[in-house]
Amino acid sequence: MAQSSQEHRVLLGFKDAALEGNAACWDVSKIGGLPDPVPQVTLSLPSCPVCSSVFCHVVQVYCPLEGSRYHRIIHVFACSTRSCWGKPQSWVALRSQCLETHHPAVTQAIPKQEDKMAAADWCENADDWGFDEEEVKCPPNESQASCCPVVPVPTDWTAQLQNLSLADPAETLQPGDSIFRPYYIAVAEEEDCAWDVDLHHARRLLKDYEKQEAVMADLESCDGGGEGEKYEKCDRLRQDIVFHKFLKKISQCHQQILRYSWNGNPLYMSSPDAASRAPSCPLCGAARVFEFQLMPALVTMLQGSKSEMSLEFGTVLIFTCERSCWEDGAQTPVQEYCIVQEDPDQKYFNE
Repeated sequence: MAQSSQEHRVLLGFKDAALEGNAACWDVSKIGGLPDPVPQVTLSLPSCPVCSSVFCHVVQVYCPLEGSRYHRIIHVFACSTRSCWGKPQSWVALRSQCLETHHPAVTQAIPKQEDKMAAADWCENADDWGFDEEEVKCPPNESQASCCPVVPVPTDWTAQLQNLSLADPAETLQPGDSIFRPYYIAVAEEEDCAWDVDLHHARRLLKDYEKQEAVMADLESCDGGGEGEKYEKCDRLRQDIVFHKFLKKISQCHQQILRYSWNGNPLYMSSPDAASRAPSCPLCGAARVFEFQLMPALVTMLQGSKSEMSLEFGTVLIFTCERSCWEDGAQTPVQEYCIVQEDPDQKYFNE
């Protein structure tokens, strides 16, 4: 069923001020650091099923839903081992929730999201997250990470974490070891981000994209049958077009590190295949909907405490249970679904 464009409102996340100290703040959105569990939930660092390395915490997103009794957080983890880059099993997204009777130490006025609501109704006042028209930083003495809402993960460790082992952070990590430097995430609506335009960069990307548009006529002659070489050429053209559409869409704000549009449309970097279809929630059977994605600009901002520590990806798309199912008293996070797409040309985002 067709949806109005207003229902697809998009929020963009940006790297903000460095997060100082080791205080646990589960009600904020941040890059890196150690994950902060919500009350009563035990959150351990998963291990990579491919190489057995302990996953690194990539982002923490605080995102309560309108009409819900729960605080909600999504933590995204990944393996920083180079040979594991781009492998979907080397990424995990975990959703944790707790009743609103648990009040965070620093309460943030973050708009909430309604169950199955339109993305347009989510976070109607970006200013409430400390994001004004002139600057990204929040007012002094206020937590800036709360600027960023992003949401849930389903509790399915048995079905979803089949080969993942869990390790106690206290036993495997010490401050300064294998941790990405923490920064707050600030958030603004996409339509308000013209201030971030790099005109030279945008024009170049647009020019490249328009060149690719010229191959559309060639695609019309690609029937996929007969000659294998012809089919491969057409498939390559389709991939180029998807990639350049991706570039065109983000050209006005290429510094975005996170793109949020609950139940909206993901921005694919390459054509999705059958494996890109998010399965239903294994806990309640509800469909999973697109929630948010990590963007290429985040790659250069993931700075490890160890010089050799790094992570590369194109975009990582997170799909979550549309019901945000959760049992009262649950102590284990719910795993949601990640789709990892490699960047066909990382140079566009390193300039």
